[in-house]
Amino acid sequence: MDKIKNWVVENHDLAFAILLAICVYGYFALTNEYFATHRTGFAIMERFAVLGLVGLALTLCIIAGEIDLSIGSNAALAAVVVVRFTDSLGAFPALFIAVSISTLIGAIQGYFIAYLRVRAIVLTVGTLMLLRGVALFAAEEKTVMLTDFRVPDFISTKMLWYFSPASLLVIAMFVVVGLFMSYTRYGREIYAIGGARKEAVAAGIDLKRPMIIVFAISGLCAGLGGCIIGLRSGTAQALGLQYVLLAGTVAAFIGGVSILGGKGGVIGAAIGTLTVNFLNTGLVFNVTPAFMVQLYLGVLLMIVIMFQTGSRIFDDYQRRQQILFDVDARKAPLLARKAESLKRQ
Repeated sequence: MDKIKNWVVENHDLAFAILLAICVYGYFALTNEYFATHRTGFAIMERFAVLGLVGLALTLCIIAGEIDLSIGSNAALAAVVVVRFTDSLGAFPALFIAVSISTLIGAIQGYFIAYLRVRAIVLTVGTLMLLRGVALFAAEEKTVMLTDFRVPDFISTKMLWYFSPASLLVIAMFVVVGLFMSYTRYGREIYAIGGARKEAVAAGIDLKRPMIIVFAISGLCAGLGGCIIGLRSGTAQALGLQYVLLAGTVAAFIGGVSILGGKGGVIGAAIGTLTVNFLNTGLVFNVTPAFMVQLYLGVLLMIVIMFQTGSRIFDDYQRRQQILFDVDARKAPLLARKAESLKRQ
């Protein structure tokens, strides 16, 4: 019990994310008889296959103290490329080309952000519009479609009640990125430049390396997510996937990532994504209007932000109290020695 208590105290944002996910799932499971079923679970995991990648990418960017606003445009470009070339080249070559392009775009963005010392929010606004234009050119300003639907049928095949090849691939991606962030030097560098960039650079960390890595992973996730949704639906639009940036950002913050950077993780990204999917699916069951779905997402995000702000204020208060306690503890013996020396005089 003490171990659980200590873990909750040390990881209060993640613990709150888990509690929030349980509450959202529990509410809809109790109020709708069709929510807690295998079919609904499969639908939630299918949404996780795309939104989870976006939430993961944005979580890593925010941990590094930046944000990738171009992730939706990058995903849309990958969807157009993979759908356009699958019929002529085959699914795997088209997938490789699309994901490679997206990853390269992300790496280039990371290099220029580090080299020019500009904030990512400035650069990625430009690439957001640029990539939309490239996607429109690649799609010839029309919806591109597959003629062979064997690939969409395969990646949507139900496995083990809740999963498909697409969702299993995304889960594997989460595991690999989680191990990378937790157990490699490069992952620790990403945390360092987000939590204390000036100190990290002063300690000898080259800003280009972690920035290129984190934006390359973001591009990889965007490309993979765009390919999954393009191949699954069999169509792609250059102006599509505009919703993923907002939904992915909400998922990242619900998962406990700090707006100040340097704090968060892959587990939180997964939990935040599932929470958003629980909410969206439950509201669909209740036939909720689209504008109300956005309203509920906003309310959920505000609850998380208020909790994070309150916990940060409480942490600062605890830190100040500890400093005052340490000062008093050091002051007491000094005063005792001073009093003793005065008596001797």
